[in-house]
Amino acid sequence: MTYYLDAAATIPMRKEALDAYMETAAQAFGNTQSLHDAGSEAAGYIDSCRRMLGELLNGRKDGFYFTGSASEGNQLAIRSLLKGRPDNCRSIISTKLEHASVLAVLHELGQEGYDVRFVSVDRKGRVDIGEFERLVNGTTALVVMQSVNSEMGAVQDIAGMAGHAAAFGVPFHCDMVQALGKIPVDLNASRVTSAVFSAHKTGGPKGVGIVYLDPAIHWQPVYEGTTHQQGFRAGTLDVPGIVSAAIAAKYAVAEQAENYRKAALLQEFLLDNLHPEVRAAGDIRSKSPFIQGLLLPHVEGQWMMLECNRHQIAISTGTACKIGASEAMSAMLAMGVESDAARKFIRISFSKETTADDLSRFLDVVNNSVAHALI
Repeated sequence: MTYYLDAAATIPMRKEALDAYMETAAQAFGNTQSLHDAGSEAAGYIDSCRRMLGELLNGRKDGFYFTGSASEGNQLAIRSLLKGRPDNCRSIISTKLEHASVLAVLHELGQEGYDVRFVSVDRKGRVDIGEFERLVNGTTALVVMQSVNSEMGAVQDIAGMAGHAAAFGVPFHCDMVQALGKIPVDLNASRVTSAVFSAHKTGGPKGVGIVYLDPAIHWQPVYEGTTHQQGFRAGTLDVPGIVSAAIAAKYAVAEQAENYRKAALLQEFLLDNLHPEVRAAGDIRSKSPFIQGLLLPHVEGQWMMLECNRHQIAISTGTACKIGASEAMSAMLAMGVESDAARKFIRISFSKETTADDLSRFLDVVNNSVAHALI
């Protein structure tokens, strides 16, 4: 039996999404670009998914696009928005808490001549709003800001920052992968220009990213000659995967309030029973309870992950999209954690399937390991 505490990395497909995938694969096999009836039927399925997502997330249905992953979605959205900006707008505002896919493209853009500026965050992972407001101006090309941090769950004031950016006509891209199904998501109220979601984080299939681009905003295709999805991404659409992703999102949103309540109880149980020398990262009062970043004393994070695995407990040392703990290290350093302490970071994360028994098993292992290390 595996005690699974790595839900921020992925969760199993839910039955409803799997059923939707199989049914759609059997019925809507056509290419959405084809002009015959089979193609039109497949295109109708995609249109229905866009309409469903628009209703779920309060966005315009014609603003939804589909990619092979949220990582690809982040990179395409960022570059598409930048291609639509005036030539004199060359600065990008972000943080060092972003997902690996975002940090990678920001690094590339810096090499291409953009002035990438990282806003400071405090020891709880919250953006310095005063500094953010000073950095954003009329020559800012784009703001890139994560909604919920994937390492320790810090939740940012996206609506406030996006509103400030909008006052200067600056588009705002938001990675909302760890938000969907966990905290309320309202694209219109958040005032973001673009947002990215991941199907497999909500019980949908791997290989499907969902991107929202406000249709009122000007953007340009990254790759010339691309005809699919108005030029946003090349390639035949995975109709069964997209339908499955939309169904998973529907159920995740419906369950969000109850799952949040359960996660908050699990967070309370964790903190009440954790060894006193283990430090929780982030502000417990305002962070997402689904993600717990923990800093261990005298025990390397990589060693603890392997020790947990030996006891059939699945945890991580940070996001699975970058090898090792380097992204978690970047986030912890940005929050003022010293490098030696940052190497002792582990992450556990919850889904609706996580139980107190799973957490108790983890607590037994980590508390005993820490106590032994402190002797």
